[in-house]
Amino acid sequence: MVAEEDGQCHFYQVDQDAAWWTTLVFGADGDTDLPRYLQIVADIEHAIETRTLTHGQRLPAERTLAAALCVSRGTVVRAFEILAERGTIERIHGSGTFVRSNPFAALPHVRHIDSAADDPGDVIDLSQAAPSDPSHLPDIDWGFDPVDHSPGITGRGLPMLQEALAVHLTRLGLPTTADQIIVTTSTADVVDVVLRSNRAGKRPAVLGTPAWPALRSVFSEHTAASLCLYPDAGGVDPAALRRALRRTAASVVLVDTVEAGPVGRATATSRFPRIAAAIEDHTAVALEDLSFLACEAVHNPQFRPLSALSERFTAMGDLGRVFWSGCGVGWLREAAPAESLLGAALRIPRPAASAQVHAARLLVAATPQWFAERREHLSEHVRYLIRRLGEVLPSWKIESPTAGDGVWVRLPVIDASTFAHVAARSGITVCSGQGCVTDGGLREYIRISAAADKPTLELAVDRLAEAWAIYTRRLAASV
Repeated sequence: MVAEEDGQCHFYQVDQDAAWWTTLVFGADGDTDLPRYLQIVADIEHAIETRTLTHGQRLPAERTLAAALCVSRGTVVRAFEILAERGTIERIHGSGTFVRSNPFAALPHVRHIDSAADDPGDVIDLSQAAPSDPSHLPDIDWGFDPVDHSPGITGRGLPMLQEALAVHLTRLGLPTTADQIIVTTSTADVVDVVLRSNRAGKRPAVLGTPAWPALRSVFSEHTAASLCLYPDAGGVDPAALRRALRRTAASVVLVDTVEAGPVGRATATSRFPRIAAAIEDHTAVALEDLSFLACEAVHNPQFRPLSALSERFTAMGDLGRVFWSGCGVGWLREAAPAESLLGAALRIPRPAASAQVHAARLLVAATPQWFAERREHLSEHVRYLIRRLGEVLPSWKIESPTAGDGVWVRLPVIDASTFAHVAARSGITVCSGQGCVTDGGLREYIRISAAADKPTLELAVDRLAEAWAIYTRRLAASV
């Protein structure tokens, strides 16, 4: 770093975490007409107001901050003098400069969770890709008598669930018969089966990103490499998909046209024919995740599965995405299942018969009206979460989704996974963006589920604010 002082350039060694100060505290756009020292004053006061800086937090040394901001030490000294006169900071000789407490500020109490022995109480888990509360489920008969279903158990799944899934997919625009369905415990099992049956371990794959951590782990385990296909504002890009297939000679492709975060949106239906054409022109096995399609289809009647446009697609889904995380039922559907795929499918674990019976009953009871109400409920909670995060943590950049049940947040740090660890110590778990890709991208992102009830979301926001205060204090102290 270089600072200009007395007409000469001086070089100072600045810790790499000084980047946190220059981007998070002093990186906001200010009034360029202000003198530089007043800009520093305004940035620090704004950081305190938004809780980026908290009571007792130590500011960088004058020379260090001057080097980081490329200004003279005199500029920083003048800014600190003004802040000290206003009572915003206090300068303790021999110790440093610290943020002074404001008795009139209505800041929440911050729990310091710095020890592994600390117990934050009940942990709020907003990292899952499925609702943990089953209270929204349709009213069904939850009874189960093994005698009624033991004759129908097969290696492909319970016939009543196969039939319910066939009816469900047909209603969504993908004509399906029961014998085209193979029941699994999750979409991760589906991907595992397809990768094994196509011997994908020796060839790369194309992974539509971000993918849920369980899917990402399967690809990382079974493929030689995977190229991440990031969406744009219109969702899955057909041209990018075609380029990826041409570059990699991939054996398997995974896409989700509904939930394309963090900056993407549900894929525009006008792109569907070109996406299908890109797959038709290639030899790769194409997987399409339809877990959230039922909620999107009631909102946009034009939305149809890619599997309806090309028989090259293998449709799959996880009923837990919309119903309940404890559902434990996944499925795959092929137009004409290959013998290798069927053979591999027979070796994977099958959901318990009771889980399959309950899943079938839920599919029958979940009318289009129920899916429409469920989507509106989730959308309302997403809007609520975005509003509360914006009020409490204004330095976070929040992406507004068009589908799904969660919010993607871009943190003003290099690696958000470190914050996720601090948040977990504060009693709140979130999904790290880096855990959803295979190329090390999305490091600055986290995903927060909005499927919980509003009181839980409110408590979750409070805990995130507490964790952020702890995290930023540690970053600042390291400078």
